[in-house]
Amino acid sequence: MKDMDKKRWGFAFFLLVAIAIWVGVIFWGDGSYADESDHLRQIHRFMKGNYELLSQMTTLPGYHLTVATIADFFPNLRTTHLRLISLVLALFSIPIFYLTARKLQAENPGLKTLQYIFLPVTFFYFPLMYTDIFSLLWVLLAFYFAIRKKYVWSAVFLFISLLVRQNNIVWGAFLWIYTYVLENGYVISSEKILAHLRRVAGYALVAFLFLGFVFVNKGVAVGDRAHQQVGFYLGNIYFFLALVGVLFLPVFIASVRKIKLEKNIRWGVGLGLILAAAFLLFPPAVHEYNMKMKFLRNIILFFAYHQYAWAYALTIFLGCVTLALMKLEKSALMIFPFALAALAPSWLVEQRYAIVPLVLILLLRKEFSFKVEAVLVTYFLLLSSGLVYMLLHSGIFF
Repeated sequence: MKDMDKKRWGFAFFLLVAIAIWVGVIFWGDGSYADESDHLRQIHRFMKGNYELLSQMTTLPGYHLTVATIADFFPNLRTTHLRLISLVLALFSIPIFYLTARKLQAENPGLKTLQYIFLPVTFFYFPLMYTDIFSLLWVLLAFYFAIRKKYVWSAVFLFISLLVRQNNIVWGAFLWIYTYVLENGYVISSEKILAHLRRVAGYALVAFLFLGFVFVNKGVAVGDRAHQQVGFYLGNIYFFLALVGVLFLPVFIASVRKIKLEKNIRWGVGLGLILAAAFLLFPPAVHEYNMKMKFLRNIILFFAYHQYAWAYALTIFLGCVTLALMKLEKSALMIFPFALAALAPSWLVEQRYAIVPLVLILLLRKEFSFKVEAVLVTYFLLLSSGLVYMLLHSGIFF
């Protein structure tokens, strides 16, 4: 059998494993998981012709309207069927990720796509009624068409993504700057900026519409504003770095033997030491939603902020060093300030906020050897499978 055929059969096998697990979650999981019950109520409300938003809804209802519209074609659907609709919508993100990886000239786009499929922060949400993977789908489409220089289509998909989650405006700004850097590098001149603005005028229109929405809505969040106060908070930044340190441990292990204290490694080590020390000395205040011990992330945060603060600080340091070790081209370094802009405004620490920056880093990083990348797929598969098993049998929410 040819190597290409082996890769295709291997990809198909692992995709079927993922789908089997997702279908298991749909049919044998709990009735609802945390915020899923609110999304379900909103979808049912739309299906009955009532278009009033629930007070708990912080996002625009693009996801809920899509699921409800599809569900209208199939009467008497149960929760499991609505989850299946949500899963099918989420599955569209897989070929888009693959095409984007190919366009970015990944050495093995199929292997990288398997890493996306089994990425632990996204895996559990594929079969559930959450907005995150559906939102990610539109961000990936906007990114794919941006790197293909189809800026009008990119702006259209970016606008649709805002109808699902308003904070995707950050990734619109990223695309605006990233496409400039791809064209011109980090050279700044008024002539180049004006030429780029003409090319990507659609992004400006999306930004204008977003600002109009914020003005009319008197804020970004639609509902639950008392718990969605925008500011600058370090909690999600620490959590994101800790996630990178844990999730990309195989990358760190594969690189640590060859570490040379080059400039990029020095900044990773230096920043890691500063942030780890800052967390230990000045741990951020905890949001009241992070005090509910029925969520896995809150249990982790409880131990991280108390008995095992040193271990959490170590993973923060590890995350910084791992990011420095990743093979990112200069243009891809733009992801970091925008990841900061996406994570810092929220006081509530939530792993779902890290989904887009983690997926984009997964796309933009250059691969290591086939062995390391295959180990990373296996590592993600084991983590995700263990996570699903624990959540289904413990009563803890993700």
